Amino acid sequence: MPPAGIQRADWVSLDALVVCAPGVPSTWQDALHHDWGLGRVQASDRPVDTAARTIEIRVGTLPPAPAGVVTREVTLPDGAAPVQVLGDELWLGGHLHMQLGAHLSVLTCAPQGAAQDLWALAFTEAHRAAGWVPLHAALIAGRGGVVAITGPSGAGKTTACLRLRAAGWTVLAEDRAWIGPDGRAAGLDRTLRALDDSLARFAPELLLDGPGIRRDARGKRLLPLTVPPVSLPLTAVLLLGHPGPLGAADRVREFWQATGVPLGTSGQQAVSGAAQRLVRTVPWRPADRQELMTLIPELLGSPLPAPP
Repeated sequence: MPPAGIQRADWVSLDALVVCAPGVPSTWQDALHHDWGLGRVQASDRPVDTAARTIEIRVGTLPPAPAGVVTREVTLPDGAAPVQVLGDELWLGGHLHMQLGAHLSVLTCAPQGAAQDLWALAFTEAHRAAGWVPLHAALIAGRGGVVAITGPSGAGKTTACLRLRAAGWTVLAEDRAWIGPDGRAAGLDRTLRALDDSLARFAPELLLDGPGIRRDARGKRLLPLTVPPVSLPLTAVLLLGHPGPLGAADRVREFWQATGVPLGTSGQQAVSGAAQRLVRTVPWRPADRQELMTLIPELLGSPLPAPP
């Protein structure tokens, strides 16, 4: 159940119930739900106390950082921010304070609010503390499970998503992939980003212009990505742009490049354990973009049935 005095939230993020204290602005809640929600809790069909854990959001004055904290500069998509770390207690850029835990993480935001990048870092650390692993990877789902496709920027993940989507496969994520402690995969992307020339080749029906067309800073179209409410096991990881066979050391290195290093102690321990599990029990293999069209059916069988 949510802690006493906390209002019940109406959305979940991965396997966490998100609850907001009185005073948290509705605009914050809407933005966080858009970026991190996987669905809304309906009182009629999903009791809130069935969530595996809780992320609690508060607004107020941040506690001062005590002596002994480690300060580091963390690179974010829109810049860098100073982060102070003391075990599972984090101070993010002077705007957010976190107390992390496997079953409860408490996020306190200063009244002036925090940038989207800082909220993203906060939710990432909260999920890591519970054993979830973020991967910079696309997720493709079929009846046989989920395949993650990773590789350096420009290796062709977006093109692969477009081609596989056109062939009937379900895209769960373009690059915001999450692997749970039970080995099941989920995606948190809201859009699929693609250049016009890629769309012209692989999805010309999506090239229609109109007043609602949105683009990112690089000129890529932001195409709405509707992720179905499925939770399927990760069955393989395919690496685009890798030149040869993947030994044990190669798999470990590629894993850490795709996930990054957690800040909190609980996250470090949980993700280290997940690294051992994923590199030992899940097949990793190099692939090029053309091979994907035959590898995916081999690994996943057939596409998921179309929604009713």
